[in-house]
Amino acid sequence: MSSLPNLSSIKSNEKYLLYCWMVFCFLALTYKLGEVPPYHPDENFYVESSLRMIESGDYITPVYHEKKRFAKPILYYWMVVSSFKVFGVSLASARIPSAIFGTLSIGLVFLLGRNLFDSRVGLFSSFILPTTYLHFQISRWSSTDMALSFFILLALYLFALSYKANFKKNIYTYLFYISIGLGFMVKGPVAILIPGLTILGFLIVTKRRARFSDLHIGKGLIIVLMIILPWFAAMFWMHGEEFKNHIIGNEIKNRLVHNTPFSFYYVGVLFRYQLPWSLFFIFAVLKQFGFLGPINITGIGLIDRMKGLWKNVTKHAKLLFKEGNEPLNFCYTWILACLALFIFHRVEHSRYMLPCFPAVSILTAKMFADAEETSLKLRFAGLNFSSIFTALTFLTLSTLTGLGMFIQGSTPSAFFILPAILLIGSLILVWLVRSKNSEKMVFPTAVVLALTFSSLSGDVLPFFNQYPMKKFAEHINQENIREPIAIYKLGNHRARLGVLTGRTVVTLHSLQGAKSFLRTTQKKYLVIKKTDWENKFLNQKMKIIKTDKIRVKTKFKSNDIKSLFNIERLRKLINSTETIYFMSNN
Repeated sequence: MSSLPNLSSIKSNEKYLLYCWMVFCFLALTYKLGEVPPYHPDENFYVESSLRMIESGDYITPVYHEKKRFAKPILYYWMVVSSFKVFGVSLASARIPSAIFGTLSIGLVFLLGRNLFDSRVGLFSSFILPTTYLHFQISRWSSTDMALSFFILLALYLFALSYKANFKKNIYTYLFYISIGLGFMVKGPVAILIPGLTILGFLIVTKRRARFSDLHIGKGLIIVLMIILPWFAAMFWMHGEEFKNHIIGNEIKNRLVHNTPFSFYYVGVLFRYQLPWSLFFIFAVLKQFGFLGPINITGIGLIDRMKGLWKNVTKHAKLLFKEGNEPLNFCYTWILACLALFIFHRVEHSRYMLPCFPAVSILTAKMFADAEETSLKLRFAGLNFSSIFTALTFLTLSTLTGLGMFIQGSTPSAFFILPAILLIGSLILVWLVRSKNSEKMVFPTAVVLALTFSSLSGDVLPFFNQYPMKKFAEHINQENIREPIAIYKLGNHRARLGVLTGRTVVTLHSLQGAKSFLRTTQKKYLVIKKTDWENKFLNQKMKIIKTDKIRVKTKFKSNDIKSLFNIERLRKLINSTETIYFMSNN
């Protein structure tokens, strides 16, 4: 691994570019941060539980829907509570910790990329990582995943420093254990498993098993236990068997023993959620293992060609394990550790793969850096193919978004900036390919993707989704309503209202359940469609407090196909809405 990095030794232009990019990304990540959608239902856990902590004064035991929640350790709740204290109680405040960790990861992946390879790889990886869709989106959610990913990245960076220092600087090793301990207190054992499996695999592959003794595992275990035991001991002391049964049952047994079949879902996640960068990553891997290397195939048959390819692949695979290629081994082991862990775990959540995205970004950045240094860069077909595909994707999205906004009809003119950004991005990429500078596409592509994701999350998706539940949530927050709130059917709107208010919101799935909920002298609130109210509940004494509209899902029938060619008819179908009520029983 290359020399140890520090900010003072970084070229001033790269340092300032990195700082500017981090500020730019933070602004993009926090742009209209409180908008819904997009959102994730898990945000309810941390928004509501953190608000309950502030209201009750109990900062030790998370409570969700009036029940104790032991599913995750306490650290992320404290982060959200701290944000509420500093910035006020709001969904944007609840999401700020993730945005901060998402931004800090940019600087950290730069340092790691520079440590493993060189400053150019570090700079490229710092532009690639935050513009992968999963990293960008999870940085805008109030969930544990981005904080966990940061601490895992920090732990592996500290290991890289310790490895380069020949394990003579114990401070890096001790900080490594502090990092995984903090990660554990964010989301549990995975914060230890991913770095542990990565380091274990790396030392075995590089034939440095003797280095295990240099990791000071005994002392490290003490450090980790000092971080995690106080809260767990407090929970056991306060809640006894209830806490123990949850940890042993839900968090251990139920996660390991289930009938979910094995699948390669997470391999697809690596590809889908990193487009268009994953195209470059695939070609980087193929090139690294010799599939795209030059093979002398003139005048030989198919079988001989296949033998030549196999020989070339075998040769490159052996080179990967030679002295000096430890950085590549480290990154590949990191990715494989995540894949193996979660394929074995078999619970399919795309966000679980987030911790290995820095490794993918670094390997992709390495391809671009290598292309800069070789005069044969344009003969690397994968680089040109991926660049052209990205340009065509930008052009297609520009056309579709512009057309969609035109058909929608009432779209604010400022929203047309999005298709303009995508169009400009596609033209820049085409120009770079034509001028034989495809390797320089990292910076413009990253800027286009950051602006696109920010516009989609902050403006376009919330607008086209009619801001569901926003009006009711504002009233609930302004009036500080604490009485029971329920939604009659309406699917995931319950989660949205819960995320926007931090209040307990329940779903009523049946007519009998709704009538039972309202059959009380206690003041209660109900969100319901106008049609459901008029058809089933008119005999109930309820007062309409607020009305709003939600978009009706458009379903095209066979006889509606002609509507696709009638702008007014199509616009009417797309903009169909129905009225919803926010009501109280007295």
